[in-house]
Amino acid sequence: MRKYKNCYIAVLDLMGFKEGLKNYSCETIASIFDEINEDYNITFNKTGKLIVDKKDLHIKVMSDSVCIYIETKIENSLTALIATCDYLQIRLLRLPIPVLSRGAIVEGEIYHENDVLFGQGFVDAFYKQEYAAVFPRIIIDDKVIENYKCKEEIGQKYIDDMIIRDCCDNRYISDYLYLFYGLNHSQDSWKNFAKYVYDKVENEKSERIKSKYIYLKSKFEKIGERYMKYLEQNE
Repeated sequence: MRKYKNCYIAVLDLMGFKEGLKNYSCETIASIFDEINEDYNITFNKTGKLIVDKKDLHIKVMSDSVCIYIETKIENSLTALIATCDYLQIRLLRLPIPVLSRGAIVEGEIYHENDVLFGQGFVDAFYKQEYAAVFPRIIIDDKVIENYKCKEEIGQKYIDDMIIRDCCDNRYISDYLYLFYGLNHSQDSWKNFAKYVYDKVENEKSERIKSKYIYLKSKFEKIGERYMKYLEQNE
């Protein structure tokens, strides 16, 4: 008998994808999906230990939407899902033409077999992504964060370090830009992305599109300050 599974579900939208289809080559578009479909070996720091078994984390691509889910009963499930979303976003921002994404993470029931995916959890995540995320960020349902406790101390630390309240509307978000900065701020990948954002803020004609880059720009200074505090606390 077929049954729903209770899962943590992330739905991400690749922003500007429809416009990209008009302007970019097939090879460029395909390279985006190459990044999405890479193996995500999310480990606990440098220990090499996987947070979860790769077979437990599922990724399904549907045109300009990406659904990532994992059963809630699996140990470290939410930490693995959030970390995967963070690293996916960073991979997309490192591309020669950065790809922004917005998304939402919820807890709910879904059914998935072969190419069939449905359930209230997927609907809820898609709805929040479409109407609440707005900016290039992944919002997380309050109850998901407040009710979750990772059994591994280092996994809980990832949640504690990465999840913040967004100052624009007080929603929980995972601060992937902070992670990107921490990993790459001295490298060309971060510098190229920052230049790309500033150029968009300066030259983008569409106010709707420009607002997305103004949002990113507003995060940059706070990211640097936050990272320096982190280094001081962990010396």
